[in-house]
Amino acid sequence: MKIIEYIPQLGSGGGERFTVDLCNELSKRHEVILCLSYSLEKYGFYKHEVSPRVRIISFDKKNGFDGTLPFKLLKLICKERPDVVHTHLMAIVYTALSALLMRKTRFFHTVHNTAEVETDGRVGEKIRRFLFSKRLVTPVTISPDSHRSFREFYNMDATLINNGRDIPANLEVSDEVKKEFKQYRRTTETRVIVQLAHIGHQKRQDMMARVADRLMKEGYDFAVLMIGEIKEIQMAEAIKALNNPNIYLLGGKHNPLEYLKAADAFALTSSYEGLPISLLEAMGVGIIPICTPVGGIVNLINDGVNGFLSADISEEAYYTTLKRYLDTPAEKLPAMKTEALNTYQPFTMVECAKIYEQLFN
Repeated sequence: MKIIEYIPQLGSGGGERFTVDLCNELSKRHEVILCLSYSLEKYGFYKHEVSPRVRIISFDKKNGFDGTLPFKLLKLICKERPDVVHTHLMAIVYTALSALLMRKTRFFHTVHNTAEVETDGRVGEKIRRFLFSKRLVTPVTISPDSHRSFREFYNMDATLINNGRDIPANLEVSDEVKKEFKQYRRTTETRVIVQLAHIGHQKRQDMMARVADRLMKEGYDFAVLMIGEIKEIQMAEAIKALNNPNIYLLGGKHNPLEYLKAADAFALTSSYEGLPISLLEAMGVGIIPICTPVGGIVNLINDGVNGFLSADISEEAYYTTLKRYLDTPAEKLPAMKTEALNTYQPFTMVECAKIYEQLFN
């Protein structure tokens, strides 16, 4: 089977991480072309993690809407004659022409977020509604909650395939990261919490920083490491303005799994989500998630059993939840970590890719 996986770019993000992993796994059994709107030179955070089995083609798109992309994609499909074109994020808006004309090719689109948020405006919504309603493109949702949002928003069904992420069985924390963590653990009791996400309004790291600062001033012994590309400078400046020495803005990292494995807990304070890859990574290395109840997060976390889930997305609710984690006796945490690891087991990319293969066939 020949498959084109089409995503706008390979900057740091969950959708991009997922697409690279899916390409790598599918390429073990199929011919896979990874198609990008933008160049790898401009957005290539994950370029070195793409398997050499995967062929990469870039359209070198400029910023803003590019009316040439539908024709470039059509030309590529005519040349390559793929069995499947599978799109992610905004790539779907450029597939309408090809989906109309290339009827021997099967088109699929994965909805990586809450359905109404993923449309990114009225034009994107209209294109999606047209393609889905005419059955030109088969929609795929990534968690039970995202599936619910899709059915409510579009008044139609979709295929549900849970997100996947493979954690290397031989994953080790490097000596460099171990040495780095010594500065974060002021005492033997210090708990290190990693917040792995781009710095932006959806993830609300500024709220996390305020909550952490409040609890640290109350005497709690912990550190917060914020790992991710800074997309909103003002938010980063607001976090720095707190002048708290135990809240660290570390930027993007190419080895986030090492930081997660070396940490004690994982935090996500999102206002909306699909099914975060970072959550699967955290549970996959066996650390405790402390999250807001949005998207597929609610399908994975059993509050007090394999992690902590706030009552709502408000700052006060998250303060209460983070405090609950910090008040939990150390001897009770290993059992929760084991439960988190057990929850992750069905969410490997190997299993995820198998289900996509079945759908593509």
